[in-house]
Amino acid sequence: MKAAVGAALLWLLVAAGAAMAQQWQQLTPEEQRRAWENYQQYQQLPQQQQQMIERRYQQFQAMPPQEQQRLRQNYESYRQLDPQQRREFSEKYRRWKSGD
Repeated sequence: MKAAVGAALLWLLVAAGAAMAQQWQQLTPEEQRRAWENYQQYQQLPQQQQQMIERRYQQFQAMPPQEQQRLRQNYESYRQLDPQQRREFSEKYRRWKSGD
């Protein structure tokens, strides 16, 4: 569960990084839209949060490719949950994280 939430945070970086790493034309229209939205959200964050995201992205980049792929797959699984399932997941994660 922890990995899926971490992957969700990292996906913002992955999509933005993918947009910069690949030529824009190579991205699908959906990937372009998501990358643009992620970039706009990132630009609106306070500098401290931007720095935290940059550190997490650097950690992600330092991971072996198999671990990066595992995080991507976990995030895709999370994205496919419906809103109720996401709420349940988030609540279970919150309880797990707090030790309840």
